[in-house]
Amino acid sequence: MIVRPRIPQSTPVTSATTSSTQLDLSDRFSAEMVSAVSEIFNNIAIHGFADRPVGDIAIEMQVARDHLAIQICDHGAAFDLSQVPKPELDKLPEGGMGIHIAKACVDELDYTPGPPNVWRMTKYTNGSPSKKARRVSTQPL
Repeated sequence: MIVRPRIPQSTPVTSATTSSTQLDLSDRFSAEMVSAVSEIFNNIAIHGFADRPVGDIAIEMQVARDHLAIQICDHGAAFDLSQVPKPELDKLPEGGMGIHIAKACVDELDYTPGPPNVWRMTKYTNGSPSKKARRVSTQPL
């Protein structure tokens, strides 16, 4: 896995997690971003590389004053996002919820099938700045 954090020099960092075992998810923003990234990462690992050799997953983060943007790239199997069925919540399924959970947790979610496959997710600190809230597309930003 490749993690390339990009923090503009003009953006002050007011806090940081020093240990991956001590994630502070007490605020909703952090909990929802961790959930969205985890769901997409798990889907890539489980479905994208199901019948393929081990591959790299690159994660890039952009921290801005008003949002956090994360891009995840892989060379696993691509798929058609429009073919993902809506979950039947009345039946409480054990699987098939990952993309729906990710959509619910971020303000923008974009997927471009590859290679490479590229997921882009953005969460704004004070909600979406426009009517694009909960936007989901298969086109690049």
